[in-house]
Amino acid sequence: MEPGVAVAVLAAALLHATWHALVKSSGDRIVALAGMNVVSGAVAFALLPFVSAPTAAAGAVIACSVLLHMGYKVALARLYVRADLSQGYPLARGTTPLMAVALGAAFLGERPSVATMAGIVAVSAGIAALVLEGGVRRTSFATLCAALAVGAAVAAYSVLDAYGVRLNGDWLAFTAWLVACDSVAFVSYAIATRRGAASAAWRREWRRTLASGALGVASFGVFMWALGRAEVGAVTALRETSIVFSSILGTWLLKERGSPVRFAAAGMVMAGIAGIALAR
Repeated sequence: MEPGVAVAVLAAALLHATWHALVKSSGDRIVALAGMNVVSGAVAFALLPFVSAPTAAAGAVIACSVLLHMGYKVALARLYVRADLSQGYPLARGTTPLMAVALGAAFLGERPSVATMAGIVAVSAGIAALVLEGGVRRTSFATLCAALAVGAAVAAYSVLDAYGVRLNGDWLAFTAWLVACDSVAFVSYAIATRRGAASAAWRREWRRTLASGALGVASFGVFMWALGRAEVGAVTALRETSIVFSSILGTWLLKERGSPVRFAAAGMVMAGIAGIALAR
């Protein structure tokens, strides 16, 4: 992977973890996630006049991706009702890199190098250590189901979006149309299920809504750009370093429990990152 791409994805991972912390610390997570979509959707709609319309095939990919993104956000909201940020986020995202590698190989014909694969395994092992440090046996079955649903949805939409970017040939156009369609769908869902409470919360917490939306659209934009330039497994593994950032934010910002195991696991993840970034 090119060093510039690796650095950009790591920066996006930090932004990603930060908006997760904002969502976790909010009241109604569905409303918070939809508020993000209000902001990201406004950015996307502002871009639409300046980008080309997606091809018919790319449009079909966008429609399928919107369903996956919807499922991801609903599962994420349920997960954050049941688990801390520093436990729930690693639990959800821990298997994503390996699942993305498998799906990328099956559907995109990607074959990561030995060095890249070693880095991905190191990242996943570090993430697993974070999960086990929290104590899987103390995690309810409902929490595990929500976490696995989040991880599977992320892996699936990562591969599907990578395919869509390459199929469309223009990452910015594909991303703008995807975010616009996803925003309309999820904001409509939030309004239908929360009614007036959604708009009231967005007005009351407009600073949080604006910040999380800006962080979300910047993080996702970099992710989509990177998917057009590197293997989906490597990009996804680097993006999941946001787990390290979420553990730090959970410990320091949300006052959740920290431990030496957590920091050792973070070191393992960082070693994996170095391997991916330096692999050819």
